[in-house]
Amino acid sequence: MSQSLRGVLYFAGMALLLIGVGIGQSWSVSLTLLNLCLISAIMALGVNIQWGYAGLFNVGVMGFAALGGLAGVLVSQAPVTEAWAAGGSGLFFALLSLAATVLAMLFVYRHMPRGRTRALVLAALAVAGFFLIRVSYDPAVDAIEAIEPAKTGYLGGVGMPIIFSWIVGGLFAAAAAWCVGKITLGLRSDYLAIATLGISEIIIAVLKNEDWLSRGVKNVTGLSRPVPYEVDLQNSRSTS
Repeated sequence: MSQSLRGVLYFAGMALLLIGVGIGQSWSVSLTLLNLCLISAIMALGVNIQWGYAGLFNVGVMGFAALGGLAGVLVSQAPVTEAWAAGGSGLFFALLSLAATVLAMLFVYRHMPRGRTRALVLAALAVAGFFLIRVSYDPAVDAIEAIEPAKTGYLGGVGMPIIFSWIVGGLFAAAAAWCVGKITLGLRSDYLAIATLGISEIIIAVLKNEDWLSRGVKNVTGLSRPVPYEVDLQNSRSTS
């Protein structure tokens, strides 16, 4: 049996199983399983391209999946105006402090001669920047997460159709991939795997603990879908 024919038979068998689930249980369950299968297939293709073709053992795939989920929240959810009023300005000042710290460190790194003095100045700037950021960041986060924490407790998104999250998620993944590649592509395969796993866990830990950004482990419910709900399709069919 040729490989192409075997692939066709595998896909046909999976299609029959999904049809059987739709007939025996419900089409909602069948479509949910199909959605999960498509997500898993895309992730498997990504690993196959990186490891199978490029020879790069990347085990940080879940970090990219988490960024895709964050994109869905930031794009589709409506902004929480009370949270923005409570802590938006504080986060803006924290962002300005972060940018100023990074720029100052880059200036010192490029213009001071290499040596112990430059290392000490960079360390001092990093410590000073950390405390400067926390001055406005901590009160802002506390104020945002105190706004109806059982329901919101985060800034929300921009209220756009969720289909745009595919583009934003791709940009997030590309930015993370650039950072990962900049840091780790010079390492051997085993060290590359450890580094990518560590970066993935950092991304997941941030999303779990920064409730003001993604509600953390509380989850964001009621995300819109790029396609109609099955109930709406049934209701439209019955009314027509």
